[in-house]
Amino acid sequence: MLSDSQIRQDVIDELEWDPSLDSRNIGVAVKDGVVTLTGTVDGYSAKLSAERATERVHGVR
Repeated sequence: MLSDSQIRQDVIDELEWDPSLDSRNIGVAVKDGVVTLTGTVDGYSAKLSAERATERVHGVR
């Protein structure tokens, strides 16, 4: 099982990799594998992209 800090870093890496997102304004918190994203993005499609990127990370609940 991955630690919360490893999951957090993996989510950050995935968000930064996604070319449709400006991840500088997205905060990532993880507690027991549950990820909370905070911040602002440029519209609903970017919000969905951030959610999908997060769901792709192994260990996210």
